[in-house]
Amino acid sequence: MAYVDDTAKKLMESGTDVLGTTFGAISSLMLFYVFILIFTFFILLYRRLLIRFIVWVFRDENEHVVMDIVENIQSILRQYILGLLLEMVIVAGVAITVFWMIGIKYAALLGIIVGLFNIIPYIGIFTALLLSTVITFATGSISNTIAVAVSVIGIHAVDANFLLPTIVGSKVRLNALISFIGIILGEMIWGLSGMFLSIPVIAIFKIIFDRIETLKPWGYLLGGDYEYKKSAAKAMKTE
Repeated sequence: MAYVDDTAKKLMESGTDVLGTTFGAISSLMLFYVFILIFTFFILLYRRLLIRFIVWVFRDENEHVVMDIVENIQSILRQYILGLLLEMVIVAGVAITVFWMIGIKYAALLGIIVGLFNIIPYIGIFTALLLSTVITFATGSISNTIAVAVSVIGIHAVDANFLLPTIVGSKVRLNALISFIGIILGEMIWGLSGMFLSIPVIAIFKIIFDRIETLKPWGYLLGGDYEYKKSAAKAMKTE
């Protein structure tokens, strides 16, 4: 019992360090969002220049293919980014409400953490679960820690099965293996920002591959059997 009491005191004392690390991660993520807004502004400002450059590089005879790719990329990215932002706000709001009802400390902070990290596919939920449970364990009781862990898993299950398909959706389906590899490579190249941007970048490559005859096998590799079966069924229905 003396050992348990001593360990519990040390964990409570380390709570400040955990909160400091958490605030650092959140501030870094918010700084990344600011840079994304700045980049988006300049890309929109020079969008005509960029489109003309791309068309010029690939010559006039390929203009219709280039314009088709550009239009699809614009549509997919607009749907993806806006959907993710809306999903993040909803998940954060639900998490804050649930944590507040449980009665844990830093309910708003933990809810924001869950909302921010939830937008990173596959890995984000584990990061949010780890941070929220560690902070709750360092500042609360075991029962609160278990309640927080169950709540985060439940929120993620509802989000993955209902919110994500409804709000975000996607005309470009990426298989789980490619998505997971892309997230790992993105983290190695650019940290947390790379994890967030990996899925849109892979989606852009898939749009390009699907519209160039010699690169269609690579588009199939990124998508998988789902789209192949879907296109085959569509062809059979047309016949």
